[in-house]
Amino acid sequence: MSTYLERQSRFEFKRDPSNDMLIGPDTCHYDTEQEAMYFSLKASCGCGNPCGVHGFLIECLRQFETEAWPKPGVEGIKKVLLAHPDIAAEFIAHYLSSEDFTEHGGSVYGSWITDRGKQFLEIGPMIDRDEEAI
Repeated sequence: MSTYLERQSRFEFKRDPSNDMLIGPDTCHYDTEQEAMYFSLKASCGCGNPCGVHGFLIECLRQFETEAWPKPGVEGIKKVLLAHPDIAAEFIAHYLSSEDFTEHGGSVYGSWITDRGKQFLEIGPMIDRDEEAI
């Protein structure tokens, strides 16, 4: 398991000498750096619209990249979400699946809730003393 600081560092791609494929952060083999970074994410499996979700994540990250202050950050991500609600929903569905709250077969669009997801619902929302639950 990687440490917090290791996860923040740049990943150095290496090639497998036996087939010249890239070895991703998850130690699987990929054709391109883009595929290696995207498919090694915990919240991605390759079904649905991986190119769209990958582009969406890039747009979200760009909200933190600028030198401007204050950075767009979360406010910028809100704009990206509004511009791409279908892709955002797909990413959330992938995330829920990666955390075992849902499962899916051939596509995340046909997901179903797991016992862990049901437990999460039964427990209910966390309520901050200063904020209301959604």
